[in-house]
Amino acid sequence: MSEFISIESQDRILKRLEEFSTQKRGLIFLYGKSGSGKSAILERFAREENALKITEIFKDKEQLKNFLKPLKCENSILLFDEVGLYDEGLFEILRLYSDELLIVLSSHKKLKILTKEHFKSRILAEFELKSLKKAELLHYAKEKHNVNLSEKELNFIFKICKSNLRNVDKILKSFKELHAFLNKERFYTLKLSALENHLLG
Repeated sequence: MSEFISIESQDRILKRLEEFSTQKRGLIFLYGKSGSGKSAILERFAREENALKITEIFKDKEQLKNFLKPLKCENSILLFDEVGLYDEGLFEILRLYSDELLIVLSSHKKLKILTKEHFKSRILAEFELKSLKKAELLHYAKEKHNVNLSEKELNFIFKICKSNLRNVDKILKSFKELHAFLNKERFYTLKLSALENHLLG
């Protein structure tokens, strides 16, 4: 999502990230399920703190070191999105560079390597993006898609999307398009939108 919609649980994490941005060195770990809003938080944090968001997949330690070397003198804040596929060697490089840079790592789940003692001493904070509350989903649908959900519609989306905002975006985009020309009851159209996006078995 390129458009950031304020969600209370995400706002709290963003505020804490901003507080830690003054540290200038160390590791911060952000994790949560796919579609929970990690990338949106990093994008907004990157804009507000002039940080560098990195989505590149590095194939080996040398490639990563060559990327990091010129950034050491810039007091940069580096945001690595989706590091779950990184091998131990790449994490070791990031650990060493965290003595000179503030590095934020994002992943779908908490990674075992970060529980090792030599990593734990570098970690300033860990944040978990948990499942959306229904009230947050209701607010999100209204703010991003201008859709006022009934309680029945809200419960349906909450159940099938399982807090995945990408799926929420898909179903509501389809819903608006279908509802514009189908003369059908709203809930029927919502279910049709879910089927169209393969969210119903």
